[in-house]
Amino acid sequence: MKSLPALDQELFRQLKEIGRASGLFAVQAKVSILQGDGSERRFYRVRQGASHHIVLISPRHKHHELDENDSYFLIGNHLLLRKVPVPRIHWADLGRGRFVLEDLGDFHLQTYVNRRRVDVAAAYQRVVRLLVDMQERAREGFEESYCFDTARYDSAFVYQRELQYFRERFLNGCLGLDIGPDDLRPDFENIAEAAGGSGTSHVIHRDFQSRNIMIHNQRLRVIDFQGMRFGPPAYDLASLLIDPYVRISPELEMKAVDLYWSKAGDHLDGSFGRFLKSYGVLRLCRNLQVLGAYSYLGLVKGKTHFLQYLPCAWGKLLCWMNEHSRNHYPVLRRLVNRLDGRGFLPMRKGVVSEVFGDKQ
Repeated sequence: MKSLPALDQELFRQLKEIGRASGLFAVQAKVSILQGDGSERRFYRVRQGASHHIVLISPRHKHHELDENDSYFLIGNHLLLRKVPVPRIHWADLGRGRFVLEDLGDFHLQTYVNRRRVDVAAAYQRVVRLLVDMQERAREGFEESYCFDTARYDSAFVYQRELQYFRERFLNGCLGLDIGPDDLRPDFENIAEAAGGSGTSHVIHRDFQSRNIMIHNQRLRVIDFQGMRFGPPAYDLASLLIDPYVRISPELEMKAVDLYWSKAGDHLDGSFGRFLKSYGVLRLCRNLQVLGAYSYLGLVKGKTHFLQYLPCAWGKLLCWMNEHSRNHYPVLRRLVNRLDGRGFLPMRKGVVSEVFGDKQ
């Protein structure tokens, strides 16, 4: 096994152990370190002759009865059984957080769509069809016991894990404001009730965006599925279509929404109008979650490359609040517009008194 400069002796020893235990590669294998995204998990490509695999080393959180590694293994095998195109898990040691996976290469949907002279509309038609197929297949036999991070995307989850997260990590943590838990409560409660009441009888990926969709041997493949849970299917569609990594036009977004409904509508509850209403509030939730997540990853975890995507996510929020939510969530809308009037970054704390009045 090749010892790279960045490959310390402890890691070198771990990879040797994994190769020996799995029987899939030996000391002569060549190792390259892969760039991860937002998680603490570490990925390595291991090549030996014509064969190549991905080694995943993921910290084990022993204080949880079920952790991310368990969910990755359980959900990954469920999806393979249901013929969803995810990477095959060749070998796993759940107790130590070690996996050997099928190598799907490095070519994300993000990379493909951002090329010149690419038919973006055709690409998104394929991805929307994949999404519909994945949701329908994954639903059959999916169990709550697979989920380490709550099993349902419901109102309580939305309120705390997306809306308050946005307030804590983006508004206060990134912009330096001083907005308390109750300042946006009426709007947040309305958003959470509408989003969490959109139905939890379906199964969602919850991070269905362009960097979690690989193109391998001309096929679309899905990765990072360990957060899958019961939830409203429009959430995955929104995650795909407002993805800050890829800027698609509003026209293409609505064509994709129409296509999704034409393929999935028979399996969903209610009318197209009800679905559009669900899509709108879930789109808002995802937008707020993205702003919170990228702020946290960039400023707290030191992964500063995420910060470059904040202006795009902010622009999508501003547009949606003013064009599609004009009669809803008045305090949040007023705050968003006041912040935008100050040039987005950096912000001055004076905006808090302008929106909420004197808090002293």
